[in-house]
This record gives sequence, structure tokens and C-alpha cells, in this order.
Amino acid sequence: MALTSCGDNFLTQYPEGGLLLQDQFEKLPDNLKGSIMGIYSKMYEYGDHDEFGQRSIDIYGDIQSGDMAMKTVPYGWFETYERGYFYAYARSYIWSYYYDMINLTNICAVAVESNVEAITNATTSGETPNDIIAQQGYYYGQVLALRGWAYAGLLRYYCNPMDQLENTMDKELAVPVYTAKEIKKEEQKGEPRSTVTQVYERIYEDLVEAIDLLDFYSKYNTRASKLEIDADVARVILAYAMLNHGDKDAKIFDNETKNAYDIALKYAGEAISRGKYPLLKEAELTTTGFMDVSAKNWMWGEDVTVENTTALGSFFGQVDIHTYSYAAAGATKGIDSKLYDEIAALEWDGRVNWFRSGSDKKFPYCPDGKFYNPSTKDVTDLSKVDRNWLCDNVFMRIEVAYLIAAEAAWANGDEATAVSYLKLLCDERVIPGKETEYAAWLAGLTGDALKTALIYNWRVEMWGEGYGLQTLRRLAKQVTLGTNHYTRAGASIDITKEADCRSCQCEIPTTEIRYNPNLNKTTLQQASN
Repeated sequence: MALTSCGDNFLTQYPEGGLLLQDQFEKLPDNLKGSIMGIYSKMYEYGDHDEFGQRSIDIYGDIQSGDMAMKTVPYGWFETYERGYFYAYARSYIWSYYYDMINLTNICAVAVESNVEAITNATTSGETPNDIIAQQGYYYGQVLALRGWAYAGLLRYYCNPMDQLENTMDKELAVPVYTAKEIKKEEQKGEPRSTVTQVYERIYEDLVEAIDLLDFYSKYNTRASKLEIDADVARVILAYAMLNHGDKDAKIFDNETKNAYDIALKYAGEAISRGKYPLLKEAELTTTGFMDVSAKNWMWGEDVTVENTTALGSFFGQVDIHTYSYAAAGATKGIDSKLYDEIAALEWDGRVNWFRSGSDKKFPYCPDGKFYNPSTKDVTDLSKVDRNWLCDNVFMRIEVAYLIAAEAAWANGDEATAVSYLKLLCDERVIPGKETEYAAWLAGLTGDALKTALIYNWRVEMWGEGYGLQTLRRLAKQVTLGTNHYTRAGASIDITKEADCRSCQCEIPTTEIRYNPNLNKTTLQQASN
């Protein structure tokens, strides 16, 4: 416990530092591959029963947005977020989580520094690389993708939700940017905050290069598991980041004016058209439990085993009423009742069966049609539910690419393309026999109705997967909550109002402010390699 506490403080105070020093890294056998696997392990690392890696952060955001509701909090876990205090209580964990990953990616980048020119030259020339370059190029692509993903994650939580709407991205300070060169500055205690624009530049450059490397070097390497990022995962990471960027006249990429929505549509469309990951079919909508990494529509995920399970403190432990843990014991997390009513009112949407109805006396609105352990699907008795905690963790599904493409096209005024992508997704969500109702809904998708449909599908399709808060920040702006919330029943969240805007943006941790003397300097750093 003492070691964990010390490590957390160190990571919080010095995000450019970490638990592994450069000279220690260089002495490790097969250091690059092993260290990258270590970075991935951060995504499911156990810290506490509400801090277990990426899936706990997904819960934070979905609760804060109101899409995930807790009516009772008998054990206290996630209570502060249900009360709306996400901005204060999640700040240190999310900060340390992403900066720890950034630190480790930078160490890995230094490890291949002497071969970077050879790695990039091979992708340009198309010549067959030697074995060392082939392996290092493959993992270097993952390193860049992970770093870009981590910075995109920081922006989702630490930048002002209104910076895009108010056109202040080139002035609004966000988070410090660290690249491989910073870890060599022994005298440097911390970098100043970069602007939102500068952080997006870092994200864009890392991910564009990562895609090129992963496309090329995947010919010489085999993906060990879906835990590793491949080129299509990197495409969707970049597409989602550019969708969140949301500037039609972005001038951050080599000082050229580029439309961020065009970039989002391009890369999401490529991930779809390559055909590696098919959509989840209607027939499987309520049969998978969203718990098996081998599912064809899963792009990125973790195979949970007896060696890496986090047991009680896990996503399924917190959400699945058929797994022995908090949800089964009464601390249920369900869909917002108002959002559930929207699904039911459409009549055609099979995703209504992902959730129990509000009339269920013991587990109203819980997601036992989406997230559940099939082996114990029919029981909720605590003496009979699953006690192995081996349900897998999903980090990305191909369905998100369709939503990105649809929204990016809509934002560019291309309603026909937006509807075409949305239709491809929703065609697989229609209850058999309800085609007439679906056709009527589809026919009305234009203007404000199309925007409403986009918001609806983000909130419903991706419920429980960590997209709720960003959908509110980016697209919805305002939402009225249902009745099944602990303290916020019937409340409205309107991020155009200062108080609500603040509640949807994490504060920078106090320890970072205290120990990084350069954090608030007015001289803005430029993103660099």
C-alpha cells in the first residue's frame, strides 16, 4: 500500500517521469515488446474498486453525463460521480493514468531512436526491412498510436467543453505535452500547458505516422491479440479525435487549412471499407453479453484471464447483475430512465432489450441484455451468480466508426452520407416485424431530426462504453435526466452554463499545480517530435 501511494504521488507530480527510468529500461531483455505490453496492462490495472483502468474511466464519464444512472449507492463506489462531482474526484486518477502511459511510450520511443530513420525509410521505399527493423517498426507504430490516444483522452477530460464552440482552441490552455526528448532533461521539472490546438497537432502527427507504420509492418508481424493496436484501431482513434476537434478551418497541420470533419470521415470510412470488422448483426444483439474479445465486431479489447482479472473491482463487477459484486448486491448502474423511454417510444429499436424496463422491481433499467455473463444469464441469486470474473473488456467496436462517419458528414452539411452510415448501423438494430416503424423514422432524418438521431444513437449504441460525456460536451450540450438518479433526478445539465460546464471538465490535480513550476507559464510550448 505504501509503495502504491508513493508511486501515485510521483506520477501525479511529475507526469514526464514514471516508475521506470531510462537506464533501467535499456537493461531489460526484449525491452521494447515487453514494455509495450506493460503499457497495455495499464488499461486494466487494478487500483481500487472504482479504479481499474480504462473501463472504470468509461463508467466515470457515462455517469457524469447522466446516461448511466445510480438510484442507490449502498457501497459508496462511484457515488461522487452520481452526485455530479466528477470534475474534482476523478481528476488525479485520470491524469496519472494517461500521463503514466505517455511516459512509458516516450521511453519506448527513445529505445528505437537510433533506428527511426531506417524504420520510416522502409515505409517510404517499400523495401523489405531486416528482422530488427521489421519488429521495431511494428511496435513503434503502436507506441505512437498509444501516445496519440492518451493525449486525445486527456483532452476529453481536461479541456474546456466550450472551446470549440467559442473558437478559442488556439488560445485555451489544456495540458502539458511531453515527447521522447523531454525525458532527457534532468533539470526539467515539468512543461507548461500547451493550447488545445497544439495538443491536437501532437495527436494528429502521432496517429498519422502510426497508421503508416502499422499498415506497412503488419506484413512482417502477427498481431498477438486484440489488446495490440492495429492500423484500423489507430484510424478510428484519429477519426474520433478529429471529430472532437470539430474545426472546419483547422490550421494546425503543417500550417495548412484542413477540415477536421473531412479527416474524421476519411479515417472512419477507411476502417469500415477495409472490411476487417463487420457490424454486430440483429440476431446477435442480445446473445453475446458484450463479454468476449473474439467477437468479430470488437476491434480492440482485453482477454480477461485468471491471471489478470480484477474480480470485484471490474466493469462487470460494477455493472452486471449476474456477476458476484456490487451490481448484483444492489448498487445497480442502469440506463437513464428518460433515455430508456426514448428507445421504447420508437417501437422499432431492438436495443430496448439491452435494458430491463422500469417496472422491474429489483433491477430496473439495468443492462442485463447488453453486459452480462451468458453462463449465469438466468440467475441473480448471489449464491449462484458468476464468481470467476472472466468477462472480457471492450475498448473499441467497429460501430463507433459508423457513428463518427455519420456525424462528420452531417457536420459538413452532407446529410445523405450521414444518413447512409447511420442506416447501415440501424438496419441491424430493427426488431423483426417493425420495419414499417423503422422506415418512417428513417424517412424523417433531415435537419434537426438528423442531429437528434445522431445524439440518440451515440447515447444508446455506445452506452456503458465511455462515450456519454463527450457526446454531451461535443454534440448535445444540454440534457434533462430521468427519475432514476440518486441526487440528480429530473435535473438538467447544460454545459453552456458556467457551473455545468465546469462539472464536465476535470480540474488539474493540486499536486501537479504545486510541483510543476512551469505549468501556468504564459510562454506556450510548440508541439514537436
